[in-house]
Amino acid sequence: MSDIKSGSVVKFAVVGLILVLVSTGAAYLLLPKLIFRWLGGDEFRLLASKQLSTVLKTEGELEPLTWSSFTVQSGGFTSRPDAAGPWLWKIQNVKTSISVRLLLDRVLRFPEITIDSVALSQGSKPNLLPVVPAPAEGRIDKKSSSELLKDVQIGRMRIQSFGLKPSSATSGWGVQGVQVELKPAPQQTEFELQKGDILTPLDWVGTVNLDQVKGQYLDPTLRLQELLIQSKSGGTLTASGEFSLSPSIQGKGKMTWQNWPIPGGKLGVGLFNIPATMSGEFELTEWRTGGPSGKGVVRLVGARLEPGQGSQTILGLLALLTGDNRLQQSNPLATAQAKFSLQPGIYDVNQIIAEAPGVLRVVGQIRMNGQNLGGQIQLGLERGLGGKVNGLTGGECFRREEGGYLYEAVNLSGTMERPQNDLEPKLKQALTRTAVRTTVDIIQKATGNTDPNTPAGAAGQILKSLFGPAPK
Repeated sequence: MSDIKSGSVVKFAVVGLILVLVSTGAAYLLLPKLIFRWLGGDEFRLLASKQLSTVLKTEGELEPLTWSSFTVQSGGFTSRPDAAGPWLWKIQNVKTSISVRLLLDRVLRFPEITIDSVALSQGSKPNLLPVVPAPAEGRIDKKSSSELLKDVQIGRMRIQSFGLKPSSATSGWGVQGVQVELKPAPQQTEFELQKGDILTPLDWVGTVNLDQVKGQYLDPTLRLQELLIQSKSGGTLTASGEFSLSPSIQGKGKMTWQNWPIPGGKLGVGLFNIPATMSGEFELTEWRTGGPSGKGVVRLVGARLEPGQGSQTILGLLALLTGDNRLQQSNPLATAQAKFSLQPGIYDVNQIIAEAPGVLRVVGQIRMNGQNLGGQIQLGLERGLGGKVNGLTGGECFRREEGGYLYEAVNLSGTMERPQNDLEPKLKQALTRTAVRTTVDIIQKATGNTDPNTPAGAAGQILKSLFGPAPK
C-alpha cells in the first residue's frame, strides 16, 4: 500500500514538473511575441520618442516602426519647428535588428543601428556644440517597460551622412556629408568621423576636406585622439587633445599644419606683400572664457617678397623713390618665420625674422588686439639701398648699420584691414622733394637758366631749398 502511495507521489511530482517546464517554455515562447507586439505599438513609439527627445534635448516624434522578423526600420525622427532646445534634429531612415538570445533574458539589444542622414540646425536656445549621445545601456522607461524589459543596449551606431548647418551658435562653422560611427558603452562612447566637408567662416580657408577624426567621449570630457583635415590646395592639418564641455569649455591639445593657406594669400601689414603658404605648430595650454590660449611657431613656405602695385606698401614707395630694380622685383625669402602666442582677443607675433639676402631683412614683433594693430618692425635695407634712401630723406631714415644692412624702426598702428606706420609719411615727403627737384632740373636745363644770379636760376634754387637737401 505504501508502495502504491509512493508511486502516486512520484507520478504527481513528475507531472507537476512537466507542467512547470511546459508553462515556462510557453512563457519564453510567448514573451518575444508579447515584446514584439509592444515594440510595434504606439506605446513603445511614444516612449522611444520621449527618450530620444530627452537625449537630444529637443521635442520631436519618431515615425512608425515597421518590423520584419527581428529587423525594424523607421522613417526617422524630426524635431518640431518650434521645439525648445539648442538644436533642431532631422534624422532620416533608421534601421536596426535585435538580439534574440538576449530578448529571452528581457534585454533589448540593438547590435547595430544604421541611419541614412542626420541634419542639425540652430534651435531656440543655441550653444556651442551639439550634444553627444550618452553611453547607452539605460532603460527606456522604468515604469512602462519594467514588466517586459530589464535593459536596453546599443552596440554600434552608423550615420552615413551627418550635417551641421552654420549658424551663430557655431560661429559660422558647419559640416556636411560626414560619415559617423559611435560605439556606446557604460565607460565611454568611442567615435570615428570620416570624409565629408568642414564649412568654415574664413574666406581664405573656405571649405576643407575632413579625412578622419577619432576619439572618446565620457560626459563631459571629449578626448580627441586624432584629427586630420586637408585644404582644397593640398595643405594638411592634424590635431589632438582633451576637452571638457561642461559647465564651460576647457581643454589642452596640440595642432600642426603643413602648406596651409595664409589669410588673403599674402602677409605684410602694409610694409610689403609676401605670397606664401605656411607650416607650423600650436600648443593649446588653456581654453579660457572667450577663447583659446597657447603658443606656437609659424614658417612660411615658398615665400617671396613683393612691393605690390604702385605705392600701396612701404616697399612699393621705396621702389618708386630709389628706382632700384631689386626693390621692384619679386625676391625669394631665404628665411621667414616667427613665434606667436594667443590669448582671448589678443594675438602676439614675436621673434619675426624675414630676409631676402642682399635686398631686405626684417625683425620685430606685432600685436593684434581684436582688429587693432600695434608693434614695431626693424626694417633693414642692403647698405647701398639704405644709403640711397638715407640721402633722399635728408639723413632722416636708415641710419643704423648692422650686418650689411641699414635699419629703420617702423612703428605700426591702425587695424588689420587698414594698417598704418610712421615711415610712410617720411618716404612720401622724400618722394615729393625728389619729384620737385627733378622737375626744376628739367626746366633749368630746357631754358638754360641754371645761373643762380639770374631770376630763373634763383627761383630754382629756392624751390629746391624748400624741399630739403639734394641726395648725397
